Amino acid sequence: MKSTEIVRVTLRGLSHDADAGLEVLLGVPDDDDAAAAAIFLQILSCRFDDALDSANALCDCGRMAAAAVAMARAVGTGLAWQLPDTVPEAGPFNGLTSMLELESAMSSGQISAADQIATRLGADETPTSIDQIWAGIALVRARGFAGRFTDADELLTRIEAAPALDGLPQLVLLARGARIFVDGHLGRAEAVQAGLEWLSDSYPQTVKPDYVYAGAYVLAAFGVNALGNLAEAASLMLHGGGGDNLPRLQVVDRVYGYEMLVEAALAEDDAVQALTWSEKAATLPINGHNMAGAALGRIKARVASALSDHEAGIRESADAGMLAALVGGDLEVVRAGIIEASARAASGDRVRGIDELEEAARRAEATGASAVKAWAERELAVFGRRLRNVPGVGWDALTPTQKIIARLAAAGLRNREIATALYVSEKTVETHIAAVLGALGTTNRVGIGRELEGEEVDPVFAEQVTPRQRDVAILVARGLSNAAISRSLGISEKTVEKHVADLFDRLQVHSRSALAARVRGVSVPTDA
Repeated sequence: MKSTEIVRVTLRGLSHDADAGLEVLLGVPDDDDAAAAAIFLQILSCRFDDALDSANALCDCGRMAAAAVAMARAVGTGLAWQLPDTVPEAGPFNGLTSMLELESAMSSGQISAADQIATRLGADETPTSIDQIWAGIALVRARGFAGRFTDADELLTRIEAAPALDGLPQLVLLARGARIFVDGHLGRAEAVQAGLEWLSDSYPQTVKPDYVYAGAYVLAAFGVNALGNLAEAASLMLHGGGGDNLPRLQVVDRVYGYEMLVEAALAEDDAVQALTWSEKAATLPINGHNMAGAALGRIKARVASALSDHEAGIRESADAGMLAALVGGDLEVVRAGIIEASARAASGDRVRGIDELEEAARRAEATGASAVKAWAERELAVFGRRLRNVPGVGWDALTPTQKIIARLAAAGLRNREIATALYVSEKTVETHIAAVLGALGTTNRVGIGRELEGEEVDPVFAEQVTPRQRDVAILVARGLSNAAISRSLGISEKTVEKHVADLFDRLQVHSRSALAARVRGVSVPTDA
């Protein structure tokens, strides 16, 4: 079979009927490219075990074959995948290979890698092809999980308006699910309801219940859940997933699904059912997958808190937040923080718990995740508190001078150095830094860098550090203390201190905020 025909059949399977395309590709003898494309369609048909068997039998020496094997393992077992150092070579399989690698990254919880691949495919542009639409919707998901819902909303609007989307029923459905996901997190209840009516009345009859169909319902469930409609979200998850064992979902999404089902059961005071869902989640093979591990930690934290084991709730949610931080899942960090803060307040540490709930609410607001902010506010109400009005919350509330100072501080400059650069007094810098901290809802200079718009944790120091030092650097950039990093990585606090000192030396920085800046690739502005 010609390469162009393999691509055509595969993309047709993605957009219309995976089973029909799979039948064609499985009939091609002794062709590794057709076999790799067939693995993609086996996954789309929710034949995950078949895809794993095919992956184990396929020589993964070629780039597309390696990508297909990686996707099968990421989807079927949660096995982490790493972005290759080079881009796929130009050729007929370039786009298809990138699509496989993109889904492998998403399934592995490698949000930054997914963003990179999707951007390479032109996801930030108005899509003109199936691979660009696939990449664009994946980028919407990635930015949503990173808490960047305003960006996700703008991107999704371009995709929805693209003529290339017309006549692609599976991808139209996926885009509608993504729209409910985004609208729900932006607090647009009426838009979500309209999307659900379309989902139930207008479309499912024309689309097979496959991987894409399930993905659309999972995204819709996330959006509905964000608005606090837990029972309806659970119903959507069970429908899309294909029943109690969620057989149509990849391993990682099953963990997320069980988290949602646990939450819905606890809302009905059904601890027995919550434990049942929790036990199902605990049996899944997540293979050290940080995002899935974070979701499992949140499940354990919710169940523990429901059973009044608040110490376990604090511990499990804190660990969940750290795992999410390692892969840049900012929204997941905030969600874990809300669970931890609620458990802390319920344990008797009300002052700290309430303060942390307020900070979580402001962090959610700063990213546009209004539904997550509303959840934090509901938790505050449980303890008889309301979110205090703080005028000027967020980056847009800062003055031009404060924005310059914020970027200089995030780049690691001390107050004295900022004062020298701007020809102002140190006292003036101190005043502005205090205003910046208050507006961004953070308590330290590392947090300033974390909260700056567009500044994602995506280390750029290549071979200068070891893999363990890279993990330590990411968590420093997330504002974690040495003690918290020690718990997260399972190493001693003394070892963390040594890694931090080595990082200072290797990267030629003098503070944790400067280290955080290097993690993000931030340089000192020269136009101050």
